[in-house]
Amino acid sequence: MTDTAISIQADGSTLRIADPVTGEQYAIHADQPVTPTPSDDDLAVPVSQTVRLKAKRLTVDAAAWVRLREEDGTNIHTLRFNETISRQDGTWLLELAGPIKSYAKIHGPFRVTTTPDDVTIEWETSSEIVLAVRSLRRHPTDTITTTREPADIATAISQLSAGLETLSPERSFQTLRNHPPDIEIGDELRIPDSVTRHDSSITLSLPFQYEYLYAAAPVTFYLNATLTEGEPAIHIDSYGTWNLPRESFAEQCVELLKQCVFLDCLTRSDGLYPTTLEAETELKEKLNFDWTELYDVSLAERTAQYLNVEYDTISDLVPEWPARGYVPPTADSASILPHLLDQLIPVEVHRPIPIQGDDARDAALGQFVQTENVLDRAAVGQSTFSQELPFTEIPEPPEREALWTGAEIPFGANHLLETGVRRYHAAEQPSGSEISVTLVCNEGEMQSEVEQAEAIYGSRENLQLSVDVYQNLTTDQLAERLKKSSDLFHFVGHASIEGLHCPDGILSPQTLDSVGTRAFVLNACSSYIPGRELVEQGAIGGVVTLSDVTEEAATQVGVMTANLLSIGFSLRNALLIARTQSVTGGQYMCVGMDSLWLTPKESSMDSSIQLNKNETGWRVEAETYPSLHFGVGSLITHKFTQDGTTSIVGKSIIRDDVSDAILRDYLSVEPSPVWYDGEWTWGDELIERLWETDEQA
Repeated sequence: MTDTAISIQADGSTLRIADPVTGEQYAIHADQPVTPTPSDDDLAVPVSQTVRLKAKRLTVDAAAWVRLREEDGTNIHTLRFNETISRQDGTWLLELAGPIKSYAKIHGPFRVTTTPDDVTIEWETSSEIVLAVRSLRRHPTDTITTTREPADIATAISQLSAGLETLSPERSFQTLRNHPPDIEIGDELRIPDSVTRHDSSITLSLPFQYEYLYAAAPVTFYLNATLTEGEPAIHIDSYGTWNLPRESFAEQCVELLKQCVFLDCLTRSDGLYPTTLEAETELKEKLNFDWTELYDVSLAERTAQYLNVEYDTISDLVPEWPARGYVPPTADSASILPHLLDQLIPVEVHRPIPIQGDDARDAALGQFVQTENVLDRAAVGQSTFSQELPFTEIPEPPEREALWTGAEIPFGANHLLETGVRRYHAAEQPSGSEISVTLVCNEGEMQSEVEQAEAIYGSRENLQLSVDVYQNLTTDQLAERLKKSSDLFHFVGHASIEGLHCPDGILSPQTLDSVGTRAFVLNACSSYIPGRELVEQGAIGGVVTLSDVTEEAATQVGVMTANLLSIGFSLRNALLIARTQSVTGGQYMCVGMDSLWLTPKESSMDSSIQLNKNETGWRVEAETYPSLHFGVGSLITHKFTQDGTTSIVGKSIIRDDVSDAILRDYLSVEPSPVWYDGEWTWGDELIERLWETDEQA
């Protein structure tokens, strides 16, 4: 399992800070040699590690916004870029929102200067500094063992809130929700002594049946609640009971989760992170809350006030959630819960109805409009519908995506395989070093996608991507490529349930002793089975197809997926957009761990914008997509808004009067995809199309 401790190493006058979880790192340069020593200083904010050192000047070699706080954590001022602030005597807390969440407890007098490249802190004389960091624990550090008995599973679920750093509204930030403990099925219930949770005054009663337990798990985790057997209801000590109808229990749990997280996002604006959210103005007219008072009360009292609000009152302002997890009604489904809860993904039990053969093919083909393209990526061999594994149709959720965790092949969902999730947690995470991409084209008529993808992967100036391209590999050669360590394997050619097609035969990934690639894109017809086998043999997750796709459609989807992965999109978010490139996009799905990402994000989070010209300028609608590192509850401020208004990830931001100058400036620095004039394009291409052509003329 990945070591989650942040490394703080001194090298002469330089401190190097590295987070093995995210792969992020940065350096701090002092005016003199530094020797950091472990410290037990208490800070007003949650931190993982603290060290003491002395210096007269520190330069943080990274772009970072800086929050100046009083010693008790009260926010005084936020410095963005190209600002300077100074203070005299006193003790102060600096928060550095850079590659790694960091804090410096310092004494005045001092001066802080920010630029787009670095942050400099200066004193009149050598001063003692407490440097603190907070690890993003996106991996489980403990394991709870439960039997298959529903009562034991209920106890295990109640312990998952040990991952919460705090019970304040700030736990709606993903950085203050550590990954819950893992769950495994065993002979007896065992909870390690290291799994400790906050005292709880909230109880959720329900029948001890899988369909109730799993649906309740996410809101139980977020509210630090305890599960007890009884009629469905939430009980809050000293504040009352709220009954939950059996017939709509799962949906009620989803709404409770979204409501509590969303209102916490608003309440925390009066706490350590003062912000102005787009939803605030409208909600303040609807809700009679004293937000400052609400921030200071207990979790129990705050939740009781939330529950007195009808969900319909706020539903149109709640951000769009990334996915809903559908799980089979079995004890084994308990082991995937921590992964779903880490992302605050709602959970619902689904009883699969098996579909096979021609019925499965008809169901798949019904998801897209067929075309008469003469060339597709089908090959001689059996399709996905010819094998023994049954299919199942997954309900379309209100969230952006559906995830299926059972053994059946899903229609209408990504296939979340626990094997891939566990491999992700056990593997070393990508660092700032070179990202390796392997491109293989085993069909000469499909060369266009490979050429475009090679150009894309090789064009990211801020990333070190090593791209190796291979043509017409034999089965032995392809096997060697798959065994070698790489970050992404992108295959273009033909596939079937027997495997990936080569000039001399077919390579089945299940015949390999191991697979070295983390992620993959198998852009070929019926590549689901080979993709699933790649995960079983060593990969973490990838993109596959269920059925036949035309050559034109495959190239469109493959090129867009390559573009998005190369700028840090997760597999899930990349495919969410890439599918829209073609009417056959519905044949593409993720298998394994769909939230896997390839590279550090160039911009703040996965996002896209839609442009329309109007009488007052440009109508700009920005969408953001939660990911592992910018999850539900994260904030974003788009530069085109010009008013500093902040939005919660998953909620659209719309402006109707953006000028040419502001839009052009935004497009020049933002690498996200842009929907304009009926197609996806990119900022640099659009700038040339809209303005530079006119200037040259």
